[in-house]
Amino acid sequence: MSEERDLIAAVIQLANLLTKRLGPVFEKAGVTPQQWAVLTVVAANEPSISPAAIARRMGVSKQNMTGMVDRLHQLGLVERENDPNDLRAARVALTRRGRSLIEKMTPAYEEWRESLRGVLPDRDLQSLERSVSRLISQLEQS
Repeated sequence: MSEERDLIAAVIQLANLLTKRLGPVFEKAGVTPQQWAVLTVVAANEPSISPAAIARRMGVSKQNMTGMVDRLHQLGLVERENDPNDLRAARVALTRRGRSLIEKMTPAYEEWRESLRGVLPDRDLQSLERSVSRLISQLEQS
């Protein structure tokens, strides 16, 4: 097996493990780690963002994002608005409940994220973060 395959398999396994371990942090709020990620993208782009832009930022298909936004809408965490520049398009915005959830859960998420600092030295984690960011940027441009 080549190094690339080992790296890819390891990254996929890491993503799965992070999702599995992070799940309980959000379970009491009734959202999944993937839904949390969507909410944070929407929050970072207030007042609103298109579903296509969220999909691009998360590296998923527009169809997949439609389902994720539908579920968050059903939970009352986001709302769809008409795009004033394109009547055929919609935009996604946080509801008051969505903003409240972000405010409530951010400290728990940050605490969980900081717990990873005990796993690897800070220098290694920073290097990993830079490497992953560069890899994501490169793959997004391909």
